[in-house]
Amino acid sequence: MGRQEMRRKVHEPLRRAGLEVLEGGVPEAPLPVFAVGVTVGCGEGTGRRNATVGFDDPHLVERANRDWYELATSSGLFGPDREFLLALPARRYNPRVDLDQPYAWRRVRLLDRWDVMGAACAIRRGRNVLGFDDCVLGSRAGRPEFRMLSLDSSVSLVGTTEQHAIGSFTVPDPGGTEAVRRLLDWAANGAEWSREQRAAAVAWLRRHEPAVADPA
Repeated sequence: MGRQEMRRKVHEPLRRAGLEVLEGGVPEAPLPVFAVGVTVGCGEGTGRRNATVGFDDPHLVERANRDWYELATSSGLFGPDREFLLALPARRYNPRVDLDQPYAWRRVRLLDRWDVMGAACAIRRGRNVLGFDDCVLGSRAGRPEFRMLSLDSSVSLVGTTEQHAIGSFTVPDPGGTEAVRRLLDWAANGAEWSREQRAAAVAWLRRHEPAVADPA
């Protein structure tokens, strides 16, 4: 998306939902967005904490919001002024054609009035080629699919929609988990990954491991 289109279709609706997108401020070489997604495979041995709400709960969004905030505050997701990183569309995207939308980290601030699991997940961009609603942080209100990261990459928080419930989970030190390390090693050296993904993996590994090959 162009800058004006991104503001109109993503940033302004997010602000109304209580998430203010800030200009710049993304730390150098954070844990890549795609790597945070693989934390869904992390078990309790990694320190993972879960909170789920069944679809039959009459206060589904309200309770899921409350759980999300408790996990975010207790895990250390928030930095100064309740700021953190949120994965948002990286560039122009046609939901009628593309199924795989690249995402990038944006620095955001949680405002006093917010509705992450409801209004934020309902920011709609259209229907994808399969005929499903395509939204910025999920598929509709109460159906989250999003990735968040603390400013220092020490905590990840993922919102998910399961077969019978929705929820969120946190993982401390996600970059130190075996699942993420394996994925980053693969991305740094695998030709099947995009150049942007390889570069992001290499940038992260260089900050945590001394010798990493340059991406092709």
